[in-house]
Amino acid sequence: MTTTITSTCACRNFSLTVDFPNSILPMNRALCLCDNCRRVSGSCGWSSLLVPPTQAIDPSKFQTTAYESSKGVSRHHCTTCGAHTFTMVQRPQMNVCVLNTGLWDRTEGLINWTGTKWIEDTLDGGISVWFKDMKRADGTNEGLKRWLRRDDAGCELVPEGSFLTLSQERKVWDDKLKAQCLCGGVKFYVTRPTGASRKVRSPFPDLMVPYHSNSPANPDNVTWWLRDNDTKYLAGTCACPSCRLSSGCEIQPWAFIPESNILQEDGSPLDFSMAALKSYASSEGVTREFCGTCGATVFWHCDERPELIDVSVGLFDPEQGARVEGWLDWWTDRVSFEELALSKDLVASLAVGLKRWKVEGKKA
Repeated sequence: MTTTITSTCACRNFSLTVDFPNSILPMNRALCLCDNCRRVSGSCGWSSLLVPPTQAIDPSKFQTTAYESSKGVSRHHCTTCGAHTFTMVQRPQMNVCVLNTGLWDRTEGLINWTGTKWIEDTLDGGISVWFKDMKRADGTNEGLKRWLRRDDAGCELVPEGSFLTLSQERKVWDDKLKAQCLCGGVKFYVTRPTGASRKVRSPFPDLMVPYHSNSPANPDNVTWWLRDNDTKYLAGTCACPSCRLSSGCEIQPWAFIPESNILQEDGSPLDFSMAALKSYASSEGVTREFCGTCGATVFWHCDERPELIDVSVGLFDPEQGARVEGWLDWWTDRVSFEELALSKDLVASLAVGLKRWKVEGKKA
């Protein structure tokens, strides 16, 4: 007996059906927080699972662009919308294919989320500090693990009390925050808020005001994107289908930054056609940019608030820590569009963890 899943990207140019033997379900999966996965996706955690070897995948049959992120590892993203679709891995005996779980039509009952891995790369723990436990189908809570590197049996876990925040010696006050994708095809930097940052006009985001129950109108023009006495920017997590299907990742982290504070590597104003950037109109009045070479999600912007840009947090300088708290203040009251999440148990765990982090003083 098998269970069939269909993997489809945002523009639907990529679609693949895979049958998983029921005997291997649910499959264990830890979100990967390594530098490569964050910078090749723009996300905060990468998830993919092995396609059964009995089902051969021919990459040439799909409209994807391949990028070799490391020796023998070729990550494919949709050439049109940028969604990460699958990865081909060369092994001594045979090549294998791992499929990005963010594009699946369902994950409940198929994936057993076990925690997070490669915490070592994050410097500050990244999103692992928000994933403490998960409510299972039977109503019980199960603790999630934090692996220092790989999550194979017997691999080292993160010592209790470590990788919770950036070490004091690494904390520096900079006036520029560098950002780039894994291949380096897209490079830019962000500056600290200025007077121009306060002149932007924008409705509230779903992150702060759930669109299904409230109006996003901001008649008093509250500068919600500026935080900590206008020295930092607001950041948050999103679980909406559009972000998920355009990236291939279950959770997309965004920083809300005025266009005037985003500059190209040479200091010139932001240009959405710069370097390797490609654009995809994911809905009417909404445009997303991604790297055409490695597939990293880079920007989200819309006609309703053209002066305020969503920037993928996974692209920021890893030396600042994965949460980049020297520049960003994370919203903890809600995961944007959490009610539309595909992996509901995963996103519910994130939502609970964010609230707990706030109550505990944002230290663990």
